[in-house]
Parts: sequence; structure tokens; C-alpha cells
Amino acid sequence: MKQKIAYLTIDDSPTGDFEEKVDFLDSRGIKVIWFCVGEELEKFEDKAIYAIKKGHILGNHSYNHIHFSEISLDEAQKQIEKTDKIIEEFYRKAKIKRPIKVFRFPYLDNGDKNEYGETNWDNKNVKAIQNILKKLRYEQPKFENINYEWFEKAGFDKCLNVDCTYDSFDWVLKKNEEMHGYHDLPSILKRIDEDIPERGRGLNNSKSNEIIMMHAWIPLKAFKTLIGKIINKGIIFKLPCIKE
Repeated sequence: MKQKIAYLTIDDSPTGDFEEKVDFLDSRGIKVIWFCVGEELEKFEDKAIYAIKKGHILGNHSYNHIHFSEISLDEAQKQIEKTDKIIEEFYRKAKIKRPIKVFRFPYLDNGDKNEYGETNWDNKNVKAIQNILKKLRYEQPKFENINYEWFEKAGFDKCLNVDCTYDSFDWVLKKNEEMHGYHDLPSILKRIDEDIPERGRGLNNSKSNEIIMMHAWIPLKAFKTLIGKIINKGIIFKLPCIKE
């Protein structure tokens, strides 16, 4: 692999400063997948349509950001379908064909109560939710050259939802939380330079591309700083290939 590529995915979209973030990314030639919460889409319809017209992809992140391991299958289907219909309508209003249906679970909770990365894909609840996604024609885009053993072992390369290889930990900024020593902007900027590829910290690893997860609600200044830090590592951001 010649140049390391990152596929940027941003959760909990849209937000009040959504257009500013879209414009910032566009100024650097970056298009992303925005995983959108249905109730936020209803608040910020014009901003979401703006992103569509700018060539970004809107993905489904449930209707009100709930743990899928804590709800019934009927509710899981409603969460997915309700937001799916909103996104479909926004693409219609933008007069742009929806390029792909992509879904990410809130909290990366795919319906299994096991620890992250230890999903039992034979679990009835997990299989049923995957079948809902299949019925609604959700799929993974083609993320090229993702070469992590832990990612494949977890089954994240074969499921219909989109996971990530690198969690930016930007979510610690929202509630001033702390996990593994990450608690503020300097600590998550430092994380970018860590070199533990098989434990989800592989931005220095030249043997694999990355699916990076960030969040739309973090302050604009922090958002720009994180993106800039990754760019300065020589990593190129791209949209994944869309299967025809």
C-alpha cells in the first residue's frame, strides 16, 4: 500500500453548526459519511440537504440513539425504518439519487450484550437485526485495504453495519468523561500518534487503511484540530467505493 487512506465517518449528525463543518471539510477536499440520528434530521432538514448537495453521504444512526441490545426487535426495526424514510425523503428533495444505504449502531451496540469486538453473530437478536438491515437493502461500502486481525476476528468486515478501526475518542469532550486516560483534547490528540495497531490505534500503521469514527457535536475548533492533526500525518481522506 503506497499511501495510507482514511475513510471518515461522523456520528450523531446533523448539528447546529453542521454547514460550517461540511464547508470546512470541503475546503480540504474531504467528503465523509455522516451517520444521522432521525430526530436530529427532523430539526436540521435544510442543513442535511445541504450536505447531500455537497456530495457527502447521509447514513442511518437510528431515530433517537438508543442501545439496540436493550430494545425489542420491533423497536429496532422502527428505529431503523423511521430514519431510513427521513433520509430517503431528503435525497428526494435534494434531487439526488441516494448512492448507498449505510447504518451504524449507536454506541456500536449491534444487539449483543457482550464486550465490544466479541459479538456472537449467531445470537438470535443480532442475526434478526442483521436481517432487518438486509431486508432494507443496507450494506457496507467497499472499504479497501482494511488489514487488521482484530477487526476481521470481530466480524466487522462481514456484517451489514459499519464499524470503525479507529475511534477518535472525541466523545470524551461532551461530558468531560475519562476512559483509559483520555479526557480532553490534548489527550485525544496524543492518541493519534500512538502505535498499537491491533488495539485500534493504528494511524501510524502503513499496512492498513482506516475507518475513523468522530462525532458531529464536538466543538468546531476541536473538530478542525483533530482533522488537521490527521492530515498532517500524511493520511488522505476518501469516500469508500460504492458498489454498483
